[in-house]
Amino acid sequence: MVELGAKQPHELLLMLGGVLAILLSVAIYGIQAANQGIQPSQYSTVVTTVVINVVLGGALWASAAITRKNLMNGAIVAGVISIILIYFGGQPGTIGGVVGILGAILAAAKPYMPWSRRD
Repeated sequence: MVELGAKQPHELLLMLGGVLAILLSVAIYGIQAANQGIQPSQYSTVVTTVVINVVLGGALWASAAITRKNLMNGAIVAGVISIILIYFGGQPGTIGGVVGILGAILAAAKPYMPWSRRD
């Protein structure tokens, strides 16, 4: 918990977006598979969506680390990953991608925020 308290707000949003994309994807399709099963004709769609969400969610999580090294590069990477996640990720990807976009916007705007200036 101490490490989470030391993180910037944009890092937390990027990490949250990645975790949401991964966990929601696994939860939605896991519950569907446990309750009613997944039709064999839907296997490829479900696997593709879950893999996309896991890979891009992990990349969104990693973009939080990039923002620690270079703020604007991390914001650009997070924005691109979030847009791809929104477009290809289905409902879980859309939710994680929107949170990632908010984190990317906050990261890009951080140098211009009054609370981030050191005088």
